[in-house]
Amino acid sequence: MLLLALEIPPDKSDQLFWTDFIELRALIHPDKCFSYGDLYSLQNRLRDTNVRTFSAEERWRDITSFANVRSHEFSGAYPFQVSEDGDTLALTFDPEKKEQVTYLNFLLASLMRHIPSDCRADLARYFEKACFKIFQRLMPQGAETRATWAGGGEEAPYQGTLFEKMQLIANDIRCKANFKERDFKKNDRGDGGIDLISWHPMADSRKGIPIAFAQCGCSKNQWDFKQLEASPAKHYPHFPVMHPWATYYFLPLDLRESDGGWAYESDIGQAIFVDRLRLIRLADEYELHNELPNLDLLDTVMDVVYN
Repeated sequence: MLLLALEIPPDKSDQLFWTDFIELRALIHPDKCFSYGDLYSLQNRLRDTNVRTFSAEERWRDITSFANVRSHEFSGAYPFQVSEDGDTLALTFDPEKKEQVTYLNFLLASLMRHIPSDCRADLARYFEKACFKIFQRLMPQGAETRATWAGGGEEAPYQGTLFEKMQLIANDIRCKANFKERDFKKNDRGDGGIDLISWHPMADSRKGIPIAFAQCGCSKNQWDFKQLEASPAKHYPHFPVMHPWATYYFLPLDLRESDGGWAYESDIGQAIFVDRLRLIRLADEYELHNELPNLDLLDTVMDVVYN
């Protein structure tokens, strides 16, 4: 299996996207590294194409700076290292360190444009399942947590059309459903933008309980609107509960600036963002790395390159 578009760099100048791109190139390089010289060569190859050009010197300075920040923030989970002379980003991956496996899996989930189309659904489902584990532990003790994503098969707790699933959700969160079957597309079996839900029964059967909805997304361009897919802004008319629920948005991007603040903070709305750094730190805190689902894609990629 070959990854796609490896000669096409990010279309944005942000450090986070360029560092992801170079980490991927280091991951699949036969020498397990990617250098300034490699980036300079890529710059030259793209000069006579329609791909947007860039300054290798400027980009490399940003990449190594952000990679050093990641090395500090992710600590032992970070499977790369900038050389002492700053000329090379080397892969230092130890497969026995499960937190590094988690990092690389999330890195791949952040780079869907490079993933063959027949592997994307499995990668997206891996990310959703990993988020479920972490979301479940974030909820208070005694909470009920369910996956509501589309295409869940027989294991999915909510079956049927979207209308039928929404009815079941309304019942679980102790709410009178405020919608009719005609409000939905015929035979729609999607998830309505809700991937995960959780509620605490509060030791009785009355209305007015703590609730949380979550959406998981791997897109680097669509999170600005997908973040509210599971929010009261969209679904409160359907689920008029006594108290609005908390909204979470899970994404594999490392959505930070080099100073540690949020990237694109002005685009973050009323949702609790859980990005790569939070996901990995929470997996550390709750000792979840060994409980996260397996992803064959990483092994396949590395086998093709190194064997």
